[in-house]
Amino acid sequence: QSTQDPTGCGDAYRAGLLYGIMNEMDWKTIGQLAGLLGAIKIAHLGTQNHSFDIDSIEKLYKKSYEEPLL
Repeated sequence: QSTQDPTGCGDAYRAGLLYGIMNEMDWKTIGQLAGLLGAIKIAHLGTQNHSFDIDSIEKLYKKSYEEPLL
């Protein structure tokens, strides 16, 4: 997908960071998850005009990093 709108990317990154910390993931995984959520956000216009669930994130994480999220 192409870049659409950077508004909210920092919030999306922070959400991945906090989710990883709260779930006691290692720092490499936390950083990759945070980056992935920021990338998902930048592909959509607006701040909250997209949605996903943990299953779709796990699939995209595995595709992107060639390792399981959890």
